[in-house]
Amino acid sequence: MLILKKSLWLNLAMALSVALCLTACGGSSSNGNAGSSTTTITGSIFAAPVSGASVSVKDTNGNVIAGPESTDSNGEYSISIPNANLGQDLVLESTGGSFMDEATGTSTSANTLTAYVPANSLSSGSQIHATPGSTIIERLMTQHSMTRTQAETVFQNAFVYTPDVSLAPTDATDPTAGASTDEKLEGLRAAVFSQMASDLGLTAADQFQLMASLADDLADGQLDGQDSNGAIMIPGTTVSLKSDISNRFALALEHFRTGNDHSGLTADQLGALPFAKVALSDSYRFEYVAGMMAAAEGKTQFKIKVTDADTGAIPQTGLSLSLMAMMHMATMNHSAPDTDCVESSTPGTYDCTVFYLMPSQMMNTTMGYWQLKVMAGSESAVFYPTVNMAMNGNGKIQLKGQSGDLIAGMMAGSTEHRTYYIFKDSVSGTTGNHMIKLFVAAKVSMMSFPTAYVGQTLSSQDDPSHVLNISSMNVEVSTDGANWVGADGSSNDGYWTTVSGISGLADGVEGNLYVKLTVNGEQKTTDGAVPAGNGSNDYATITFAP
Repeated sequence: MLILKKSLWLNLAMALSVALCLTACGGSSSNGNAGSSTTTITGSIFAAPVSGASVSVKDTNGNVIAGPESTDSNGEYSISIPNANLGQDLVLESTGGSFMDEATGTSTSANTLTAYVPANSLSSGSQIHATPGSTIIERLMTQHSMTRTQAETVFQNAFVYTPDVSLAPTDATDPTAGASTDEKLEGLRAAVFSQMASDLGLTAADQFQLMASLADDLADGQLDGQDSNGAIMIPGTTVSLKSDISNRFALALEHFRTGNDHSGLTADQLGALPFAKVALSDSYRFEYVAGMMAAAEGKTQFKIKVTDADTGAIPQTGLSLSLMAMMHMATMNHSAPDTDCVESSTPGTYDCTVFYLMPSQMMNTTMGYWQLKVMAGSESAVFYPTVNMAMNGNGKIQLKGQSGDLIAGMMAGSTEHRTYYIFKDSVSGTTGNHMIKLFVAAKVSMMSFPTAYVGQTLSSQDDPSHVLNISSMNVEVSTDGANWVGADGSSNDGYWTTVSGISGLADGVEGNLYVKLTVNGEQKTTDGAVPAGNGSNDYATITFAP
């Protein structure tokens, strides 16, 4: 009898123990048990990978509902969340731990990184990765009462990407083998915040306070270094956000890519860069003021407003501004023809023109990015305009030199036919009597596209063997390919204007204009061959909508 009672007691004890374990431990939904009371998710904490961080899941009131769990040496964690809480918005929060800072290469103590998790978005196998970007968005929502859509919109406007918390970033200084382009981009963008902190003179650990300050700055929808109380001080530092803070992300990206970036990403894989309109040098505040049309392939006009860097209130007059445009592509860079800025009648405001050779985006495909440097004496600032495809037809046409007009080719020892770029500048007059103005530049190298006019010498140190002294030059236009009107280029600045009105174009209607170019007695053609004389290669076609 005693033995039976003892056996019964042991069986009851074992059953009770199993029941308690199931209740307390739950059993992750990832194990497929129908009675599971929790769902296990995984992910990473990423400034670079943060090891030894304490990870918790909280509700939007700050109550801990899961964790804490620790991250491993790769910054990865696993945490089980009660199923009863999956129907509400949650916040993944990490504190502490350490990481190898990407910009400085120093071991750094981490602070807080977070990610906002919408209700009903988690299931077995879900991954949530907390990054600087997700931390800024979470702070906008929880500290500044933005909706998720509002927070993501202002972040997108400022940084031209939206963090994907389901995507695992990989360390840009030491990327994981086989990482996808998107994973590399997430890691690179995290590293840019590290570089921003370094560029601002902050310590690697200060970047967490920088993230909070950036969110506070964005709370009013604008990333401009200001809130209702003025300049935003970065907590725990003596540094404030500058008025060009919106420009600092793109600058930091370039700085990081020239030193510590081992992601292997090319310029065309980065997507558009933030086109901030304010940039600072030591003495000057440069403001890019867009013209009537946004930047596009071909002629783009805009203004640069220059004031003092300290107050931004004192116009800086009498400056000699110059421009340098550079297109960064997958395997090469090239410059563009440009003209110097000229001070307008408004003190401190300069009228500027750039002739872009190509768009940075075509049909939602990124070709690379344009960098526009504005120089005033020894000081300069950089903008990153998004250059669109030309509107109202093509913005430029090309004609090529024949066998006697060659330049050095891309491959060592090779040659190519010199390219002449003809841009449409303006059209004036009325139907039946239009005046056409064109701008002509010639290729010397990928970094040199000087204007073309009589008296110009096309040469460079990079290409000493292919010098062309322009002793004669004719630009002719036609609307029918038979009757030609010459253009005057006596201004010696690359601009050529028809000497008399031309017929064949109607106001408000897009029409074709044929352009013929002859330099030093040689007619340039569309393919670099001898002119066929039948219009197949004798001239290029540009469209105008007067």
